[in-house]
Amino acid sequence: MSSSPVWQSLIAIMLMVAIAYGSRVLGLLIMSRVPLGPRVRLFVDAMSSSVLIAVITPIIVHGDGGVRLAAIAAGTVAVVMRNPLVSIAMGMLSAAGWRWWFT
Repeated sequence: MSSSPVWQSLIAIMLMVAIAYGSRVLGLLIMSRVPLGPRVRLFVDAMSSSVLIAVITPIIVHGDGGVRLAAIAAGTVAVVMRNPLVSIAMGMLSAAGWRWWFT
């Protein structure tokens, strides 16, 4: 068996690690030099919401009833109470309750 595929895999993994770490470090360096005016702050806030929605939407679409119930419960609590900790807790409790009752 040739060790070439093993080395290729390790090199690919190391490149991905370097790129991920580099993007984090460069992002911090760049943002430390950008003055946070109202327009930049709005952009950063909108970007974080967009990323969160882009990550969560496929999970909700392809998930089971527990995932959908957790998303509805967490979203409702977040809008009504504006408390992220309570919202996360309600999402977890509703998903756990769904799985306890229906699985």
